[in-house]
Amino acid sequence: MKIAIIGAGAMGCLYACFLSGENEVTLLDASDAVVSAIGAAGVFLQESDGTENCYTIRAEKSGESVDTFDLVILFVKDTVSRAALASNAGIIGENTVLLSLQNGLGNYEILREFVPGERILLGTSKHNSVVLAPGRVYHSGVGETQIGSPAGNTALAQRVAKNFGECGIDCRFCENVNHLLWKKLFVNLTVNPITAILGSTIGVLTDVEECRALAESVIDEALAVARADGETFSEKETKEEVLLVCEKLRTGKASMCQDILNCRKTEIDFINGAVVRLGEKYGIPTPVNRTVTQLIKTKEKMYEEIKK
Repeated sequence: MKIAIIGAGAMGCLYACFLSGENEVTLLDASDAVVSAIGAAGVFLQESDGTENCYTIRAEKSGESVDTFDLVILFVKDTVSRAALASNAGIIGENTVLLSLQNGLGNYEILREFVPGERILLGTSKHNSVVLAPGRVYHSGVGETQIGSPAGNTALAQRVAKNFGECGIDCRFCENVNHLLWKKLFVNLTVNPITAILGSTIGVLTDVEECRALAESVIDEALAVARADGETFSEKETKEEVLLVCEKLRTGKASMCQDILNCRKTEIDFINGAVVRLGEKYGIPTPVNRTVTQLIKTKEKMYEEIKK
């Protein structure tokens, strides 16, 4: 399969390495430095046991490729999804499939601006990776990848999942991808914004009673919105699963917390902001998620002051 991955960051490079054994893979990135580094030396992938391998991956500047691809995987932040696809519209042919393994809700609507729904796949990844330098990635955590079709194109989702599996990725087809995305969202809408506001490690959600209560209030609103969106979850199990993640990752800093500390735009509009938008759609009040969203947006608007 001829695959383009938009975004040569940690996860883009990781999946490029995985998929390159059985597919023709091209990485597309907006950074000249990243494209140059990968073009000159390939992608270096370091595993948690210290082993390191180099993969020869083709890299091109985003927006400059003249090829069309069978599969385009989006590995950029949700906030730039539309712009990334628009600048690379030339790589999307009449049969090209788009796949998003991004966080949050709302990417499907963006992808539908570029291809019909039956050619869109969504999914989640439990892999973790960190950029050490341009074209150099540390694979910090291993996990399952799930892929599904929001439009019910089961055959397509199964075919892509099978291809991933043949490349050594623990990947399976997910019949209800909307349910899958909501399940992941419960972790993201608590761990990410709360620790970003506090500037803390993830363990604060299990260690501080008031913080845990805030997380539960965020989840309660999201559960009500999810029900209206057709997805039902156990309140007890959902909260327990979030706390288990927090305990497992207690010493780490969430991606949104790192974004705030480094004065970068966050994905809040696709996480808690998505709960607020859907709450408005279904007539469900979401005051806690709205407040959390507003606090993160306030933090973003204070970057210039922070940099002084």
